[in-house]
Amino acid sequence: MVYIKKKILVLCADRDDDVGRKTNFKGPVIGRKKNISLATELGLSDPEESDTNAIFEAVRVRDELSKVSDVEVATITGDKEEGLKADRKIIEQLNKITEKFKPDGIVFVSDGANDEYIIPLLSSKANIISVRRVVVRQSERYEGFYFAIQNFIKHSLENPKLARLVFGLPAVALILFS
Repeated sequence: MVYIKKKILVLCADRDDDVGRKTNFKGPVIGRKKNISLATELGLSDPEESDTNAIFEAVRVRDELSKVSDVEVATITGDKEEGLKADRKIIEQLNKITEKFKPDGIVFVSDGANDEYIIPLLSSKANIISVRRVVVRQSERYEGFYFAIQNFIKHSLENPKLARLVFGLPAVALILFS
């Protein structure tokens, strides 16, 4: 028999606070209606904003899970500087939500790798049941390519031998060419 969590929090995160900079909303945004209003306002202020799709996906997941569990949907925001400052704001908002709702598990909806840095913060509050990354279909190939390049560069910088090969040889060639 499959165990279904009784109280599930469907959580969307905007670590760089596009929500706060582009709308009148401040995190945390709790509830289905408020999140739909947020996503609509965000989409109208910047139609290319990927957080809009993530918020709508969080609402869709909430609706699907509400058939079998007690579910709440929320969006939390960080700070445009990201890093420690953003994570502190996220922790404060997460504490407010979990004190009020007390979830047994979290379904995390993200629009990219940057927001997924907060997964350890989330797991300190409740079990993470699922992580759902929303990628806009039109750009999935390009976004996947971007993350592959980003991971390759990060890996190259961490490995000194590979860094010399990847960055050193082209740099020497450019110097010689110029």
